[in-house]
Amino acid sequence: MRPRLAVLAVPVVVCAALGATAPASARAPLPSAPAADLPGPVEKHFDLSGFDPEPWRPFRSGDTTLPGGTYCSSDLHLHPVEDEEMVRVDSRYPDGSVHINEYKGRLVVDFTNTETGATVRRDLSGQGADELRPDGTSKTFGGVGPFGVGFQPTDAYPAGYYVVDGIHVTTRETSGRRHMPVAIGAEENICRTLG
Repeated sequence: MRPRLAVLAVPVVVCAALGATAPASARAPLPSAPAADLPGPVEKHFDLSGFDPEPWRPFRSGDTTLPGGTYCSSDLHLHPVEDEEMVRVDSRYPDGSVHINEYKGRLVVDFTNTETGATVRRDLSGQGADELRPDGTSKTFGGVGPFGVGFQPTDAYPAGYYVVDGIHVTTRETSGRRHMPVAIGAEENICRTLG
């Protein structure tokens, strides 16, 4: 079972059958807004104000090559072989720009060291959320794996492109330096796996 960012179902009892004759104590209050349900230590790292999920829509990850020195010493090519990802906006800033995106769905990726040709296939079908700053830069990304996350040599975590499983949260300073304040579960550095 993978917990995910989701709306808590809040049963609301509508006293339609009782009409206006029902006493105030018998009427359930209507919630002012839905609440978010993030797993354990993930929630405290997100600003969930304005949580108002929009409909899910398809999201596709294309082929990409991460240049050597970014995460791995050699170029790392990512090729999705199965991609049924979905994304939805969970909250927006007052100007309409995205505040939090939520992701879910099947994603299987082949990772290739372009120098040696070594390839491994990994399932990245976890569920997570990305909190953005008003300028569109990522502030916090976290979720329940498996999913992928990269760390550069200047980050506050050992450099590499990781496939993580369990509960992980990464934060990014305004300077771009990334941290991982929550790391519960397995971590595989694909750069080391591919040599």
